[in-house]
Amino acid sequence: MNNNKEKQIMRKTNMRIFPLYKKLGCDYLFFYTIDFLFLTQIKSISVSDVVLKSTFYAFFSIILQIPANIIVEFIGRKNSIILGNILNCIYMVIIILSKNLSDLIIAEFFSALAFSIKNVAEPSLLNESIPPSKYKSQIFSKINAKGLSGYYILDSISKIIAGYLFVINGYLPVVCSMIILIIVSFLSIKFIEPIKKTKNNNRFTYKEQIKNVRDGFLYILKSERLKALILCGSLIEALIWILSTYHVSLQEELQLSSIIIGIIAAIGSLISGYATKGQNKFHEKFKNKTLFVISMLLSISTIMAGVFGINAQKHVSLLAMIIITFFIYNFCRGMYTAIIDKYLRNFANQRIDTKIFAAKNLFRNVFRMIAGLIASFLIDKTTTVYCMMIIGIIFTIIFLLIEQYMKSRVGLKPEEYSNIERKYDEQKEIN
Repeated sequence: MNNNKEKQIMRKTNMRIFPLYKKLGCDYLFFYTIDFLFLTQIKSISVSDVVLKSTFYAFFSIILQIPANIIVEFIGRKNSIILGNILNCIYMVIIILSKNLSDLIIAEFFSALAFSIKNVAEPSLLNESIPPSKYKSQIFSKINAKGLSGYYILDSISKIIAGYLFVINGYLPVVCSMIILIIVSFLSIKFIEPIKKTKNNNRFTYKEQIKNVRDGFLYILKSERLKALILCGSLIEALIWILSTYHVSLQEELQLSSIIIGIIAAIGSLISGYATKGQNKFHEKFKNKTLFVISMLLSISTIMAGVFGINAQKHVSLLAMIIITFFIYNFCRGMYTAIIDKYLRNFANQRIDTKIFAAKNLFRNVFRMIAGLIASFLIDKTTTVYCMMIIGIIFTIIFLLIEQYMKSRVGLKPEEYSNIERKYDEQKEIN
């Protein structure tokens, strides 16, 4: 009886706190967009080095993903989230003190470890805090989307403020970001661990944890549905990763002020929040074509931004079109972020969910690293407009090929999937 009461308290507490935590701790508030200006203008680090730093983040995320998964299994989901937020605080301190690419590489190590841990522990904690039922997927999606949409609203406000603060003192937005991270660290302490460790759990050796992770990854490699989702998702995130820097670089090349860039970014974040809230309707409309539609909107708008950018300084209408492509990017970013974890957690229980999220993070960072190297190489050779055209064309071709691969693997009815695909399906136990 007490155990049931403890579970109810845990579920109510975690489901109540998670949206607020997600709003504040999803990513670095007051930081993005201004980080590019801070590093290039205040710290005098080259554009190619700033783009390259994201490649090191991806590289570290790859090598740290399995250790991060083991950390989550050993110390639990709650403690892992707390650790991840503390590491983010260390990252921001290093950014404030950074002087060159070497300092940025060290900073990216801490950020990569932080998010490698958080990206496994956070969705898993929420997933295990929702009671099993046929509506679990919808509840997960609703709570996660509530937090994400709130984050995008706060992000939009913080970007406007950051733009003005940057004019006063370039360090102020970064200090504000640091303060938010400290608040998030304290907030994460209020979570309750959903998976209690038993004596048998505590006797697990490092080798046994490695074996569990390996078995989980082998299952994922056997699942055609998960392979297709992770492959498509990794490519979408690779493009989003490139565009997060390219769009700001393009706006800077067009000589927009930090205040204007901040306002544009703020509107973009509001659009991301709107997209997050409307993800269920978007999914209902496009069904198993949802990821393909998102990917094509991203890649084609990238090509358009490059084409419009050639003469944008001479024509205000072309500049307006570039800003619209930036808003399309933000819409796709918000929609994708809200949808992908919902898709991945279908047919998953506590034995496999952390492995699925770890696999997603591992493969997406492989693609991020490759994309980052290409993006850094291109930006060092030519202007941003031509980089965006090249990247947009490449990804459009890739997404068309991926859509053919996914047709027979994603979006089927539950009974149409094999027993392997539904090996860890909670719904089978409920039914």
